Amino acid sequence: MEAEKTDHRFKILYAFAMIMIVSGHCDDGAIDLFYEWIPYMGTHLAILIFASGYFYKDSAEEKPLAFIGKKAKHLLLPMYLWNLFYGVIVALSHRAGFTIGGELTLRNLFLAPLYDGHQFSYNLAGWYVVPLFAAQVLYMSIRKLLSLPRKKSADGNGKQTAAETVTVLVCLGAGILGLSLSILGYHEGWWLLPVRSLYFLAFYAIGVYYRRVLEKYDRLPNLVYFGCIIAAQLLLLFFCHRMPIYVISWCDGFPEGPVVPYLTGMLGIAFWLRIARILEPGLKEDRGLRKIADHSYSIMLHQFAGFMFVKTIYAFLAKYTGHFADFDMVRYKTDLWYYYTPAKLPYYSLIFYLIAGIALPVLLAEACGKIKSMRKSGQK
Repeated sequence: MEAEKTDHRFKILYAFAMIMIVSGHCDDGAIDLFYEWIPYMGTHLAILIFASGYFYKDSAEEKPLAFIGKKAKHLLLPMYLWNLFYGVIVALSHRAGFTIGGELTLRNLFLAPLYDGHQFSYNLAGWYVVPLFAAQVLYMSIRKLLSLPRKKSADGNGKQTAAETVTVLVCLGAGILGLSLSILGYHEGWWLLPVRSLYFLAFYAIGVYYRRVLEKYDRLPNLVYFGCIIAAQLLLLFFCHRMPIYVISWCDGFPEGPVVPYLTGMLGIAFWLRIARILEPGLKEDRGLRKIADHSYSIMLHQFAGFMFVKTIYAFLAKYTGHFADFDMVRYKTDLWYYYTPAKLPYYSLIFYLIAGIALPVLLAEACGKIKSMRKSGQK
């Protein structure tokens, strides 16, 4: 029964997106997943949000308050708890000479996570949680507002498809509006919350639309399919005069306008969705990929803790064994983006950061899961 409910394509898709995100945060982690053709920046988050939208259920509109409460419990509550944890860790580390991360203040504990997310540095990749929550609530609200005309016209597949098309176009229009505001300079402070959320909203809606309308037409042979993607990417390169790469966390670099970032994201989604389908027979039982997919939230929040774990090992060995004498202790304590690589293995040793940035959060999530299970068993 469990195997029938599991969509292995999306497990693989989630896992690849997480690997791209983590490797992008550690100087590429000594791997290259088609980066020259489908760059991570502007693709990996689009994949995550698209996949989240794919699993949207209409029951959200029937009980909107319950839906909002459920999403707040699973997204916002743990984000705030871990934010407190990292705030305490940063405060203690400052006493030991570290300067990474902001001060333990009420603003950094409660307000900054809503529009910034980088307040304590080590959990900075968790900035995506609030705009994801906002996008989910916005999408549910839009469907709720459009539900009356949809239900009245749902007497045929064509009319139902038209209603779904209207919904996705509204969300895509809202996303384009958000990026337009960003281009006009509205991407600092509290403006980050709406522009990030509207960007996410569009891809979330595309995920829903793909499942309900487009998926049944996704039958092109692989050679033709990838040929179309490559041709479209070449057209984008010709138009942009560069590989379109975007830093969505700050929403402040869209020289080609508000539409191209969505084209870039959709091409990346299309590419990796077909890769996931091709690899599904061989990888659907892979436990490692499934763990990565199942613990994507933890990986987003704790990957920098994994990076710091590797750097701390180097620091310990440099201080007490005489090895790695060129390790920069000052940068270790002051620069979050310092990735030490031994002289004899400069590039390839980045793989240790990638592994730790994934493995430590997975282990942490499983440990927390076991503690919760033990507590529930004890209560019974």
